[in-house]
Amino acid sequence: MNDFWLALLGMTCITFTCRYFFFSTSVPFELGPKVKRLLSYTAPSVLTAMWVPIVFLGHQESNGDFITSPFLIAGVTTVIFSLKIKNTLAIVIFGMGIFGALKLFF
Repeated sequence: MNDFWLALLGMTCITFTCRYFFFSTSVPFELGPKVKRLLSYTAPSVLTAMWVPIVFLGHQESNGDFITSPFLIAGVTTVIFSLKIKNTLAIVIFGMGIFGALKLFF
């Protein structure tokens, strides 16, 4: 077994064990209020870690300026649109449409 398969097996065991405690009814396991509050920041943190490099470093892919980057323009317009409209599906479709139009025409 090379290092890749050993690492994959180890990550599989760790992931299964962590999830087993949360979903198993045979093991009484309850998180405290401080831990629940701390975990409530996980989703925004992960999403921010995904979109920040795309929006702010996307201009490197298109060989353009930072200000005229379709990633930045679509991101800013989507944020402004999301402040006005609270429908998540409409925001996603709008953002994808703006980005697609910018990539197609510019």
